[in-house]
Amino acid sequence: MAVGSILESFEAVLLDLDGTMYHEEYSLPGAVDLVRMLQKKGVKFACLSNSTTSPLRVMNRMARMGVEIDPSNIYTAAAATADYVLHEFPDRPRIFNLATEGIQEMLDGLVDWVGGGGEPCNAIVIGNPTNVYATDERLRMALQLARKKAKILGISADRVYPSARGIEFGCGALTHMLAYASGEEPIFCGKPQRVFFENLCRRLNVQPNRCVTIGDNLEADIVGAKALGMQTILTLTGVTRRKDLREVMPHLQPDHVIEELTELLG
Repeated sequence: MAVGSILESFEAVLLDLDGTMYHEEYSLPGAVDLVRMLQKKGVKFACLSNSTTSPLRVMNRMARMGVEIDPSNIYTAAAATADYVLHEFPDRPRIFNLATEGIQEMLDGLVDWVGGGGEPCNAIVIGNPTNVYATDERLRMALQLARKKAKILGISADRVYPSARGIEFGCGALTHMLAYASGEEPIFCGKPQRVFFENLCRRLNVQPNRCVTIGDNLEADIVGAKALGMQTILTLTGVTRRKDLREVMPHLQPDHVIEELTELLG
């Protein structure tokens, strides 16, 4: 059976975004046509990302690339983190934002923002080291808060991510730095954590073993999805290279490997 023809045999197709569907502001080969094909055939799908921004911003970004997707069908690590904050700290949590405008937008009005290292704080939300909130001063505040036992919430555990400049430090790198400096254990909300995939499947009303995940990151996409019994397709347009698969144990290997998404259009 051709790789492309297997998509319709699943209840839902989960499409990673950065490195799979697009790179920076450019769609990758086959990405737009794949979404349109799934929409035309009525196949349930969702776009998932370890992005530190909101689904609404991702929707606008994809619209500029020529593909229209409802924000309810987009689940980012930032959205998963916002869900976690509101679930774990239901009584008006006090949060320090070391992440992005997306987190600020999704939680604004639902939490009290901590403005300094001497204030009470339930949790610190951490994004990429280059985000606008991760200034030197705010990093020192975050360390002070973490040493006072504020929970350390990493939007994702990504060590790195691809950008126009090359490979960048990811959320996981900054989160582990703060955790190491404070002596506290971090909590991650994005891929490959089970809670991310479970919440997404719950939103779609599907069982994980009836889903197929397509992604470029072996650790975040493939290993994370396989842990819940999903089928997986690795595309070599992002982080993972074919040579990386030589060191992967058999039970963690992707079920299919493609060079790019055009191979799924047949």
